[in-house]
Amino acid sequence: MPLRSALALLLAALPAAALIPAYRAERLSELQGAGRVVLVYFTSQTCTLCRQQEETLERLQQGGSKSAPAILQADFDSDAELRRTWGVTTPGTLVLLRGPAVVDKSTGLVSEDDIRQFVRDGVSRSRGRPKARAPRPVRPKR
Repeated sequence: MPLRSALALLLAALPAAALIPAYRAERLSELQGAGRVVLVYFTSQTCTLCRQQEETLERLQQGGSKSAPAILQADFDSDAELRRTWGVTTPGTLVLLRGPAVVDKSTGLVSEDDIRQFVRDGVSRSRGRPKARAPRPVRPKR
């Protein structure tokens, strides 16, 4: 009986199941085939920044916006090959993908506004949008 109660206490102390699905190559292929922008974030059990990012990303995913990227969670500690492929060196890194190409990477973004801006900028660059032109000087007519 004590073992059961200890197990029950341990399970109660664990956080609720993550809303963000784990990275799987098959799932990534499905999303890319559907034309979705994908945000993969690398997390580690020992990273406090990663926990804050996860909370923010779960809120973004729950928003359900059509322009929001599909989000996948990769384990920094066990997905060494994936880290090498995308050049990820630290946990807490966000990798933005559009199609098969890596559009942008960033480490340390936590706030919802910063992550939204990161995605917005990356998608704009991937569409080939030109930079804003500098304003032309106004010259008086002669």
